Amino acid sequence: MEYKILIYGANGYTGRLITKEAVKQNIKVDIAGRNDVAITQLSQETGFKRHILNLNESDKLEDLLKDFDTVIHCAGPFSETAKPMVEACIKSKTNYLDITGEIWVFEDVIKYSEEAKKAGIALIPGIGFDVVPTDCLAGYLKNKLPDGNKLELAFVGSKTGMSRGTAVTMAKNVSKGGFIRENGELKNVPLAYEVKEIEFAHKKQSCMTIPWGDLMTAYTQTSIPNIKVFSGASKKMINNIKKYRYLKFLLGISWIQKFVRRKIENSVTGPSEERLENGKTYVLGNLVNGKGEKVSAELITPEAYKLTAETALKAALKLEKTNLSGYFTPAQAFGIDFIMEFDKVERIDRA
Repeated sequence: MEYKILIYGANGYTGRLITKEAVKQNIKVDIAGRNDVAITQLSQETGFKRHILNLNESDKLEDLLKDFDTVIHCAGPFSETAKPMVEACIKSKTNYLDITGEIWVFEDVIKYSEEAKKAGIALIPGIGFDVVPTDCLAGYLKNKLPDGNKLELAFVGSKTGMSRGTAVTMAKNVSKGGFIRENGELKNVPLAYEVKEIEFAHKKQSCMTIPWGDLMTAYTQTSIPNIKVFSGASKKMINNIKKYRYLKFLLGISWIQKFVRRKIENSVTGPSEERLENGKTYVLGNLVNGKGEKVSAELITPEAYKLTAETALKAALKLEKTNLSGYFTPAQAFGIDFIMEFDKVERIDRA
């Protein structure tokens, strides 16, 4: 029987990139979403069959998914959309992939692991830049230093734009503040809790802690109890975030959230074509054990959104040849060298 892939939320910025990657690789997929006009236009551009439905149409969604082996879920914010899709996938026995980087989504999805095992399907959230490179790097370092108990991950990219979905997700979650993992537990900390200069392969960069998905996935995969994730940021941005620490509660108010979303949808676009093709992202990992012994490595990858299109599609294709069932991080599902399967990815061991 033909192996069938559905891309839901295909009209969003990243969903469209994944769809175009399928065209480029001559891989047949179906596309779906709630925006009839946008999905129809994308269907006409690509020749892929379209399906129009909302996630709250649970019966309709389940019936659609029964015809597919795997869904790549691209419609965020995933804190709102992951659960209905996961539940429909379990009922329809369809593998679930998404491109989230939200801590709480990983925490929500892992709760369905036993149900997924019974259904014989895989649940693998975070199959894009969030969190494939960092998850693979965490596992690579853990193999080099098995008793490592303090992990720091950091990344910085060429200057690129941000998709609407990513911007909405960030605005939605900023009211929760920052997080790190300390002694095995998630710890709520202020935004930009720790700031420092980090030496990447190409330059030294100011970085700040962020509540990244690896606080869940790296811990799930490696059991390393202390984890911090840093993102490159300008000093101006870091200073502004520190100022907004005391106003973050405002973004938890529903009407302000709606206002911010409208502003984002009307103003935010993604990276330019030139930056997509030529941009790079640098991912650095350091792991230390109780004796002070340290291992470090750095990944150099294509631009984050471009990489997401490639990793999400390859993950869906890999599931055709596996019998995975239950919850997995990307590195658990496909190995710590999964990231090395993509063009223009380099891994450098550092002293």
